[in-house]
Formats: sequence, C-alpha cells, structure tokens
Amino acid sequence: MNPPDSTPRPPGTGRVRVGPLLRLAQRRAAHTFADALRPLGIEGRHYGVLLNLNLHGPLSQRRLIDLTGGDKSSMVRTVDDLETRGLAVRRPSPSDRRAYAVEITEQGRALFAEASVVADNVAARLLGHMDEGDQDLLCTLLERFVAAPEA
Repeated sequence: MNPPDSTPRPPGTGRVRVGPLLRLAQRRAAHTFADALRPLGIEGRHYGVLLNLNLHGPLSQRRLIDLTGGDKSSMVRTVDDLETRGLAVRRPSPSDRRAYAVEITEQGRALFAEASVVADNVAARLLGHMDEGDQDLLCTLLERFVAAPEA
C-alpha cells in the first residue's frame, strides 16, 4: 500500500480526504493485526470482545455490539467462537432474565494477555515512524472523532 501523497494542499481540502484516509488506515492496521494474531488462533474481532470483557466484566451481546461497532450476526458468531475455544461463556444476565451476559474465562484472560503483547507490538510497528507526541496526538484526535455526536 502506497503512503498518501504528502504534497501541500489548499486549506480545507483535507476534509474531502478524511474518509478515504481513515479507510486506508483501518485496512492497514487490521491486516497487520490479523497477521500478528494468526499464531494465537484468533482474529481482531475476537480480541475486541476479549478486550471489552477484560475492561468491563460480563456484558450483554448488545453492549458488546455497541462497544465494538459490530453487528448482531457477527457478534453471535464471535461469541460462539470464543465459547467453543473456552475463552468466554454465556451466563444468564443478573439484571435481565431474558438476556445473557458474556463473561471471559481464565483461559480467555491468559490468551488476552498474550494477544495484548501482540497488539502493543503491532501498534509500535504501525506508529514507529512518528514521535511519541504525534502518536499521542493521533490517538487523542481519533478518540475525539469516535466520541463526537453523529451529525
């Protein structure tokens, strides 16, 4: 994948490039992360669920969808995969008897710890050409972008 053209542009023209640039950035990060996770037998979607279960404790599939940006059918497949591997379990939700909460297992915590080392290494490779201040700024700007209300 070629790097974006760094030719100076007139003010305001960056806004028309934001969508394609975010798409290219996401594709690069996703492919790099997928390749790095492959030896652990999981994909980025599994890591995202394990990350949120590790951060927040047991969660409904609905909440996992909200936190990961996934959809219902892919979340069902992802949780099924994690259950099959013994990395997570579905239990009746204590707050809603009609729903289930997904919970990370000890085996899931162990794999998540390994995958987090992989994630850190991938992030270091992807951002290694930037100084620490730029890395922090990029993350801050992306957090603000993601948290902004829909227009």
